[in-house]
Amino acid sequence: MAAACYLCGAEADHLFTGQDYEHFVPGKWQIVQCRSCGLVYQDPLPHPSDLPGFYPAAYSAYNSDTFISALFRLVYAQEARRISRLVRPAAPILDVGCGNGSMLMALKSRGYTNLSGVEIDPTAADRARQSGIRVKTGELVNVDFPAESFDLIRLGHVIEHVCDPVAVLRRAFDLLRPGGYIFGETPNTSCLDFKVFKKYWGALHLPRHVIMFSDENLMRALEKAGFRDTTMEWGLRTVGWSTGIQNLLADKFRLAIPDTGRVRWHGLLILLFLPLTVGQAVFSKTGNVRFIARKPLLS
Repeated sequence: MAAACYLCGAEADHLFTGQDYEHFVPGKWQIVQCRSCGLVYQDPLPHPSDLPGFYPAAYSAYNSDTFISALFRLVYAQEARRISRLVRPAAPILDVGCGNGSMLMALKSRGYTNLSGVEIDPTAADRARQSGIRVKTGELVNVDFPAESFDLIRLGHVIEHVCDPVAVLRRAFDLLRPGGYIFGETPNTSCLDFKVFKKYWGALHLPRHVIMFSDENLMRALEKAGFRDTTMEWGLRTVGWSTGIQNLLADKFRLAIPDTGRVRWHGLLILLFLPLTVGQAVFSKTGNVRFIARKPLLS
């Protein structure tokens, strides 16, 4: 029997057994889904000490020379504009899982000066420091920051990578000043591409994604951590489809995958599925959900 749901405690059903079709980390992982809240997660959950071994040196979030990273820079510029509508340029901002610091540099280019980052990968953290960014190496739940230090904390594709995402959200809550914002993004399992691709779903990213939310149970997790006034938007990332096709071809037809985890013509897949993803966004059900929530002014 699968372990009880991490979020609500209900029973879970086995969905499928998957593996890593991008970086080919050895192993297979059982994926289950809660019968009540719909949370999708690995069963059993990995031990935190196992997580660093899931990330090869060429992992795209750390590699600044890939096509995907070039697309990320465009996304970061858009996110910086959104953040500029929430907090002033002097506001203290923390980027959790800052990678090589690209998002923080996008904020810096818009005049933000009080910027900090947290990154678990030492090599990526060093790259960020070379850009003049203050970065602490480690996990948010363990790094040393005073309470109520920040006006905004960004969690860009972080909570799906950890074994206890609510603990991460609660730590962010403690580090925010009253009225401060959490600004984040994560895959959304409540989408057509997850139903179509299942174990090949591009946003599954096994074994690096440990617990995966839908827009509905993500709201529950944010409220459990203390946040209120949550708003959600549905992003246009096509990874569920584009990498889903790549994963299917890698498994069924032995498509060779480079160390970066993406074939050279992956950009064509992105363009191919962009219209479909735009259509999904009309119905608020893409494979990627952005969330903004606030720490109440009064506890």
